[in-house]
Amino acid sequence: MACKDCVSGTLHEGTPAGRVETVHGLATYVTAPPNGATPKGIVVIIPDAFGWTLVNSRILADRYAERLGFTVYLPDFMDGYVVDASLLDVMYTVTNLTLPIYHKIYPGLRVITNVIPFLYSTRQSLTLPRILSFFTALRTSTPLPIGTAGFCWGGKYVVLLCADTEKTASGASLIDAGYMAHPASLVIPTDIEKVKLPLCISNGTLDIQLKPNHMEKIEGIFKGKEKEFGEGKFEMNVIEGAKHGFAVRGSPGDEEEMKRGQLAEDQAVGFFGRWLVKGKA
Repeated sequence: MACKDCVSGTLHEGTPAGRVETVHGLATYVTAPPNGATPKGIVVIIPDAFGWTLVNSRILADRYAERLGFTVYLPDFMDGYVVDASLLDVMYTVTNLTLPIYHKIYPGLRVITNVIPFLYSTRQSLTLPRILSFFTALRTSTPLPIGTAGFCWGGKYVVLLCADTEKTASGASLIDAGYMAHPASLVIPTDIEKVKLPLCISNGTLDIQLKPNHMEKIEGIFKGKEKEFGEGKFEMNVIEGAKHGFAVRGSPGDEEEMKRGQLAEDQAVGFFGRWLVKGKA
């Protein structure tokens, strides 16, 4: 997480339909297919900096569960160190160019005192072992296909999982497919070159982290990977006019933003449907 858009956006309204449980040692938001249907698979969401409690992410998990017929897990991979959702309003003040500087001092301090502890407490050396432990336990506990979806902060970990370097004791991959939107902290091209498992990316032309030249490089790498791993396993979806955070924190009052967010959701559901539901077609 390294830009103002990582902590900007809009808090959505709605009541999540799932429940909170402890899953493989972590507090987890769990949501299931409607009407008691037997799940066809599992998706684990690795969220943005606002973590597992953000209502936007929980409602998105509900939609994945409904549309895919999957169980969806949204675990607390951050060990409680999330960026407070109230900063969504604070960032509007901090970035408003029409306000005088003295109106921004206190809001700016709030951002700094919240974000710096988050960055320190969720550094990769702490969170990656926690994430790998969860996925290892999940894989060994179920025969269902497993996908993972990551947003902003969580995108980095989707790429690492798709590199398929970590296995269970029996040699099984921890996931079957990954999806990410507006990922943060990627090392381009290195992180993408290591990917082996099916991966779909949705990113906007206005993203200030994964920029157009980065997306061009990814598209080129993916074309090369299709020759090695097969067609359709790698997607780089470029969404015109979308900025960082659009898939989770777009404004409900902005019709275009909501269309872009819906497009990202459709791309995730479509990709998981092809590679998890239909037997890795």
